Amino acid sequence: MTRIGRDAIAETMRDRIVTGIHVGRYSGGERLPTTRALAVEFGVNERVVLAALRLLADDGFITLKPRSGAYVVPPHPAGGSSLPDLGVWLVNMLVQARARGLPPRDVSEYVRRCLETRRVRAACIECNRDHLHLLCSELANDHGYLSDAVDLDELDDGEPPLALRRADVLVTTTFHAARVQSAAEHLRKPWITIALRPEVLEDVSRCLAEGPVYYVATDPRVEPKLRRMLAPLAPVRHLKVVIVDRDDLDAIPPDAPTFVMTSARERVAARYGENGGPGKPMFHPPRSFSDATARELLSFLVRANMRALSSEPA
Repeated sequence: MTRIGRDAIAETMRDRIVTGIHVGRYSGGERLPTTRALAVEFGVNERVVLAALRLLADDGFITLKPRSGAYVVPPHPAGGSSLPDLGVWLVNMLVQARARGLPPRDVSEYVRRCLETRRVRAACIECNRDHLHLLCSELANDHGYLSDAVDLDELDDGEPPLALRRADVLVTTTFHAARVQSAAEHLRKPWITIALRPEVLEDVSRCLAEGPVYYVATDPRVEPKLRRMLAPLAPVRHLKVVIVDRDDLDAIPPDAPTFVMTSARERVAARYGENGGPGKPMFHPPRSFSDATARELLSFLVRANMRALSSEPA
């Protein structure tokens, strides 16, 4: 075949690839049909197709990989730099919203309305102030719930406390699930059991296996609860619980691993600073709930807000 014939085939293939990219048939990195398949399609020798592919490669439309084939070159991104992980996630989310008929520029307002049209109120039920603080603060700060603390003993007082009666949902941990479920069924309210991210206690368990570990809290009742939680994971004989305003924080050995409950964070930070103090205290992370728990909490929140949106007058 003449050079004109080869160039004509290359031009036809170029138009097909460019058009394919334009209409979404080909995406960057996609493999083209084999040389043999293209030769059959155009009714020419495979050597002619290979020569045409080399011309396309020279022009930057495709990449030829030995023993692999020809691949469409991805379009060059604007700016020429890659996005950080959160940026990639955001772009993917916006593209998915667009596919569902929601213009990207309207996404932020839609998300806001799905989270803030109706403030959902949770009653957090636990057996000590430290775990109550952990539940209430993360529900409020990370998920946007209005949260009320309810001591577990209040469930035995006969008349349910106001916090339970006005709550949209009851929240507790697995340790008290049976009692809270009974209260929820009596009040005909939904309830959610909180689970922690595994890594929240991994550092504590690792340190306990090596020697004494100090825990700073505000409620003496937290000690038996901590021992119950940690017993399956590490030797709890090494656990030393220090209660603010009862025990001397300065008695904690300077080289001892020290973990601080969220309820005691402000008191400890005010005295020793965020990165100082006895044993270089390690504050619990601001996001302790597991991904599965976060999904359940957010699903409840979004459902309540979408119901509120659907009942708004047109």
